[in-house]
Amino acid sequence: MGFWNRRKEENDKSLECFNQEANPKGTKSPDNQQEVTCKPAKKLKIPLNKTTSDVKYLQNSIVFSCPICNELNTVELHDLDPILGGESMCMHCQVVLHIPGGYRTQSEVPKIKVYAGLPVAIKKFSLFYWNHPVIQELDEQGITGIVIQYGMWGFCQRCHHQFSPAVLINLPHTSGEIVDSRSMSSDEMMEMKSLRAGSCPYCSHRILLAIISEIPHYVISASENLAHRWEDD
Repeated sequence: MGFWNRRKEENDKSLECFNQEANPKGTKSPDNQQEVTCKPAKKLKIPLNKTTSDVKYLQNSIVFSCPICNELNTVELHDLDPILGGESMCMHCQVVLHIPGGYRTQSEVPKIKVYAGLPVAIKKFSLFYWNHPVIQELDEQGITGIVIQYGMWGFCQRCHHQFSPAVLINLPHTSGEIVDSRSMSSDEMMEMKSLRAGSCPYCSHRILLAIISEIPHYVISASENLAHRWEDD
């Protein structure tokens, strides 16, 4: 999957501001390295994923300008799930992109907001997660778990392995805590343990390409309806 490669100098520039932020206090890991384990007491201003809404429909494809380099990209609609969307890569600067779904007609395509991946040190992911305005809003409503269904993506910057939302949502919590309500596979448990220690389990790299997007209303509505049915049982 070499198409996920990205220029190092661009990653370093994007991380410069974020990596200057101090870690909130947390529990100590066995090797006495500090581990972020809880919500930061003080809200921090963090870099967010860059986006573009300049999306047009053209011959069963969508055309949009990259949020990072502003060059045009084309993605065929049959490569995207109509509900979940899909991931692509800028043909010019090689940034990872998330293209939302949820559109049903050609007229809805211009409403799409394309997200670019943000390089985030694995040890800083808790800061990125808890200080993200989308997560803060969901947390106030008590529905942060909805990002498992839609809204969060993470890739290793070096080997480009994509981690499941179930793994990512567990990273900001204590080393002994599992917050995902579904069963996690043995591979996911292994990945979560390695990421909590600060590195990719497959190549030992220490930076994620992370995306947290706005949650579509139809996803929230579906989740609320399902929760209501569970309460009635």
